Amino acid sequence: MKNKKALSRIWGFLMIVGILAMGLLIKPWDTAGAKETEIDRTKGRYVKNADGIWRLSEDDILKKFFKNVKRDIKYSAYTLTMNDASIEFNRIGRDLMKMVGKADDTLEKELGCNAVCMFLGDLMCLKGQQYAAEVKGGYDFWPSYSYVAKQFATADLVCGNLETLLSESNPVTKVQVNAANGQPQCNGPLVYLDALRRAGIDMVVTANNHTCDWGAVGIKETKTHLDEYGFANVGTHYNEKDENKAGERFSIFEVNGIKVAVLSYTHLINQRGYLSSSEMSTMVHCFDRKVAKQDIEDAKAKGAEFVVVYCHWGIENTETLNSAQTEDSKFLAEAGADLIIGSHPHCLQSCKYIKTESGKKVLCMFSMGNFVSSMARDINNDTIILRVELKKSFSKNKETVKMTDASFIPCRVCTKDGHSMVVVPTNKKLNGGYTSDVLSGADKRIKKIMNGVIDEYTG
Repeated sequence: MKNKKALSRIWGFLMIVGILAMGLLIKPWDTAGAKETEIDRTKGRYVKNADGIWRLSEDDILKKFFKNVKRDIKYSAYTLTMNDASIEFNRIGRDLMKMVGKADDTLEKELGCNAVCMFLGDLMCLKGQQYAAEVKGGYDFWPSYSYVAKQFATADLVCGNLETLLSESNPVTKVQVNAANGQPQCNGPLVYLDALRRAGIDMVVTANNHTCDWGAVGIKETKTHLDEYGFANVGTHYNEKDENKAGERFSIFEVNGIKVAVLSYTHLINQRGYLSSSEMSTMVHCFDRKVAKQDIEDAKAKGAEFVVVYCHWGIENTETLNSAQTEDSKFLAEAGADLIIGSHPHCLQSCKYIKTESGKKVLCMFSMGNFVSSMARDINNDTIILRVELKKSFSKNKETVKMTDASFIPCRVCTKDGHSMVVVPTNKKLNGGYTSDVLSGADKRIKKIMNGVIDEYTG
């Protein structure tokens, strides 16, 4: 009798929440699969709360709840024991508990927390990309991401390196006459963010060698637009003393109950002379060991349980690492980073687990390469999606977060469906059954570089 009453209470609770959620979600469900709705540039699935933590919006908590309950009917994944009663229960987790004000309920402690995070390399918006995206009245960059959006949808958090400015006060790259000091000045149209939003990217890091290409104005306008679109972003700041506008040293996401911090630094700046020394120190996260160590400590003090550090470093167009990469990666691992992701070489480089003095193993992907660009060489167009699974465990009143799996999805930037510069997974199971010599060649090169350090994710 006791078991039956416990089951009855649990199922009754789920039904009530379900009915309420159904009422709120009926309109989006009715229109799903119909014509593409207009992009709401102010909304991502995460919103920044008053305490500075990025959490799922109420709408997205409800959508996630219904998605998981629907899946649970056919594919039960967990058995949950509560008050001596056992029920099958799929990953609703912390978000459901938060919705009813019981974030620390026994349900969560029994179930644990799991999160899938995906990390990308360079999100470029070069001259060739801008010409390819031209449509009547503007640009459409969506085709580049159309084959990977389904993969992003399986992740709880997606982050990449935005290696372009979005500054309307300055010319976009395709109409610039001369490069500055022999270097291209990266600047794209604002609608580039529409494609990133539609693809499902939640956050971008902005500290890289093109950050200063159009000076303080370029940084301010880019950051303004990222904030308008609701993208979490870290790596650059407004040039203002006001703490509310100065920007943050790191972003923390609460991902299925796990607090994930993302930090961003650059070793390299192309147009350093475009900023005064005061502006540079205020506006750009240039790599400094002392500062990076303090930022990691501050992120953990604010509750971060898993720390990801993006570093813009290395030598372009080579798989060979330089001393800054090998030495600073060891420093970051010892300083408390849990995952290190490199950018700048515009090609994939090796990855390794760095073992710290305490015995902890920290994965370092020395360069993720371009995620999308118009660069022509094979090495510039072979790329991956880094997929990381995290789990929080509860034992003896202690919470522990571990990376339980790391894998990669090989991808190739190629021509597809009449569009150029489309990122396509090489595995036909993940791209809708498409095969080609270009994809198979990229697949072989990528796996050679990854060298079995982490496994390929095949779905």
